[in-house]
Amino acid sequence: MFHSRFNRVLAVVTWLLCLSGVVAVVVAGADTTLGYLPLIALIAWLTWAGLWRPSLMLDDEAVTVVNTFATTVVPWAALIQVDTKYALALITPGRRVTVTVAPAPGRIATALSNRDLKGISAPRGADGSIRPGDLPNSDSGAAAHLVRQRWEHLLDANKIEVGTADTTLVVRRLHWLVIAVSAALTLAAITALALG
Repeated sequence: MFHSRFNRVLAVVTWLLCLSGVVAVVVAGADTTLGYLPLIALIAWLTWAGLWRPSLMLDDEAVTVVNTFATTVVPWAALIQVDTKYALALITPGRRVTVTVAPAPGRIATALSNRDLKGISAPRGADGSIRPGDLPNSDSGAAAHLVRQRWEHLLDANKIEVGTADTTLVVRRLHWLVIAVSAALTLAAITALALG
């Protein structure tokens, strides 16, 4: 299972800020400040749903992508390309599944990481450069390496039925509970701030 270390650290920092916000509201005790509690709860909830929970899981049958509001199961037979332009994306004939837990690095991270790339195993362009999203020390590069490595291993072992990508079903399930709680907390936060 792959999780973004950066997202996990950011989630913990955000929760600590939320906790300090709750303490500040409770200490202030005024009716107007209590209206901020639903907003703090919304931020904490979305931090869990958007930063902590997302993951990428690999097994011999499929790649399972858990994003904020949906889980998508991409069977290996449906996969035709692995892309890392803006984030890790699994390309099938009928869909592009973006893996939010594996974003590509920004310009600064790319410049710092691109210094010494000798001996790095990653797809290279015609000029020998590595796409920023394929840098092995980035979330997208590390996750893409895991996916490509497992995919190649399964292909070499003849465990993937080649030529069936068009007919292999990719399953997407919405996280209705996450959507409902997010909507309810958003409504509560807006109402509390409007009344406060």
